[in-house]
Amino acid sequence: MIVVAAACAVVALLQKFAPPTEREHNNEIGTTLFELITVLYAIVLAFVLITAWENKHEAGQVTFKEANELVDVYWAASSLEPEARDEVRRAVRDYTEEVIEREWIAMRDLEPPSSQGLLYIDAMQAPVAAADAGDSEVVQARLDTARESIGMVTELRTERLFQAQRGLTGAMWTVLVPGALLVFAVMLTLGTPTRRYQFVLVGLISGMVALMLFATYQLEYPFSRGGEADPVAYETAVERYDVIDAQYTHE
Repeated sequence: MIVVAAACAVVALLQKFAPPTEREHNNEIGTTLFELITVLYAIVLAFVLITAWENKHEAGQVTFKEANELVDVYWAASSLEPEARDEVRRAVRDYTEEVIEREWIAMRDLEPPSSQGLLYIDAMQAPVAAADAGDSEVVQARLDTARESIGMVTELRTERLFQAQRGLTGAMWTVLVPGALLVFAVMLTLGTPTRRYQFVLVGLISGMVALMLFATYQLEYPFSRGGEADPVAYETAVERYDVIDAQYTHE
């Protein structure tokens, strides 16, 4: 609404010096130029907006993949001796709580997280790396699963943190914002049959462009602003840890 009001104020000021009914001779060239600029701008803006939406969707998928790998590690720890099993599971819980309570806030605020998450991953890895399956193929398979899942947690954490910081470049915003102003400027050169029609034309187009720019801004970072995702995948993982401990863990 602020953008539309500002655009209408500019139109009102312009009409005092150059009424739109006296500028219809500009339409032959102006209309062609306006159509060319708006089509090019719409293509760029739509591409950026779709990319931002896809990045948000991919970021959500990464969180669920990481949470599932953590649950796999929690399950695979059952093949270890009780002391080592509890050590791995404690590290998995600490890591999950670190993501929910600290890393998520850092991603929301667009700040780099601490290295504590990596230390918890090392704490998961150490008992698994030191374990000996002996002659049991079943135990060896579970240990291999644990090692692979821990490796995947590391990779997915890196990907999640990278996506949290991956926004539009300054060059892209330099294209989008001046491009919107260029569309507005060319639109003002066009003549219209009545003064009221110019208000409607400028207001509608300015509002549409402003809404799309606002949507792009909100979706730019998948874990921040209006497009902020929730740590529901990790919260669900914690619930699964509790169920595993209560129903499937035996001393």
